[in-house]
Amino acid sequence: MTMLSFQFQGDRISMLPDDILLLILSCLSLKEAIRSSLLCSRWRNLWIFLPKLDLDLDSTTILLQYHRKAYNITKLRSDYVRWVDRIFTILPNSSTNLVRFKVAFDLPLSFSGCVDYWVNSALRRKVESLDLILNTYAYSPEEFYYFPYHKGNFPDNLKLLKRLSLHCVNVSDAAVACLLGNCVLLEQLSLSRCGRMLSSLEVGGTLPVFKCLEISQCPSLSLVVVRDSNIVCIKYAGLGRPHCRFELHCRFELVGVPRLTQLWIQAAHGQDRNFYIRSIRGIIDMFDSVLPQLHTLKIYYNYKITCNDTLQSMMPNLKELVVVVESEFSDNCSLVPIIKWFSVAPCLQRFVLEASHQDETNAKINELWGPKRDYLINGSDYHVSEINNNNEVQLAYSHIKEVEFFGYRGVRNHLQMISWLVRHGVALERIVVDPRSFEIRPNMPWDRISRIQMDDEIIARKLAKKQLRHVNSRINVNIL
Repeated sequence: MTMLSFQFQGDRISMLPDDILLLILSCLSLKEAIRSSLLCSRWRNLWIFLPKLDLDLDSTTILLQYHRKAYNITKLRSDYVRWVDRIFTILPNSSTNLVRFKVAFDLPLSFSGCVDYWVNSALRRKVESLDLILNTYAYSPEEFYYFPYHKGNFPDNLKLLKRLSLHCVNVSDAAVACLLGNCVLLEQLSLSRCGRMLSSLEVGGTLPVFKCLEISQCPSLSLVVVRDSNIVCIKYAGLGRPHCRFELHCRFELVGVPRLTQLWIQAAHGQDRNFYIRSIRGIIDMFDSVLPQLHTLKIYYNYKITCNDTLQSMMPNLKELVVVVESEFSDNCSLVPIIKWFSVAPCLQRFVLEASHQDETNAKINELWGPKRDYLINGSDYHVSEINNNNEVQLAYSHIKEVEFFGYRGVRNHLQMISWLVRHGVALERIVVDPRSFEIRPNMPWDRISRIQMDDEIIARKLAKKQLRHVNSRINVNIL
């Protein structure tokens, strides 16, 4: 084969239609997509026709690193703005409608002019999903960017929004009411750290396709009303019902929400773990009117769990329980007490455990554990014996058909949890073990960041295959 024919054969990707090439580029980050312009003339500026514009540099991680090195934060912000402005000098040539536009960096009020220009440009391209993640941790809410659209200047293209996410953005009650009253296509609204101007909001029947409401760390928000809505999921991070009359909290009024079947909750960080579990219970109590209709409950938990950290409200139709544990869990902290939560869900069929990366643990040293392994796995520790003696819990987990463990590292408490469920889950049919590690994104509490740790993942995958090779043949074990 000649060199010429080899080159022709090797560049068959460039012969694909534009739609296919754009689909390939959409799987890359924006910077990677822009670099594709260097491949050949066929790819030059193809990226400007992408239906999404994700200007996310994960400033949380970047700024933490630069703080340690005493870099000039103002210069970093200016560099980011110049980078985005440079992109927008090219983009006006594109008439492609935007499926998604996202700005994610530490940009306080002083950069309002830039952000306004970018958002207006996205609106001209009829953007469907708008994310403003402006992580201004070092400033008071008065220094947050102000959401510019309200009743007097509401652009027509804003009515085309299907998803809106605001973080560290000042937005008023009136502005939210205007959005919810005009954006009839809106499916999801996410409000996080939205300043002191937001005290109440109401989602009503004027939003026929609205599915998801996310509220996180909005301490001035005291009332959320959802009435006559097709909403499916509520995600709430904050305080639950007050434990004393001096505590500020958010109150939910849910009326006519028959399709609300998913609830994600995360308690505000307190001074100790006892406060945290009380907050979790308080949040669940806030939603007591819809607990009987829930199918999925997802709980984010930041402290070591003990057998005393019980849930109290019954959820008779709950089919799936998802628990996300943070990196504070060392491999010596038993995860088995979570199983005691099963007692409030007598129809539970699926249990998912998501364990964020454990910095204190290295999978390499856990291949041989000696006596400690037997101590945890054979059920001789206090937590396991407590669970074994609880008939309500045993009855609850006896219905579980599927278990998924995301972030499995093959460490002691991970194997203990899987082993215990295998031993006692009489109805268990399938186990999914995923060793990929992640961490919770601090600026948006429902987002995950995948961590690139191929060596640890390979080791964890090998451990999982070795540890679970003798699992009962009736159980389908899938190690990803």
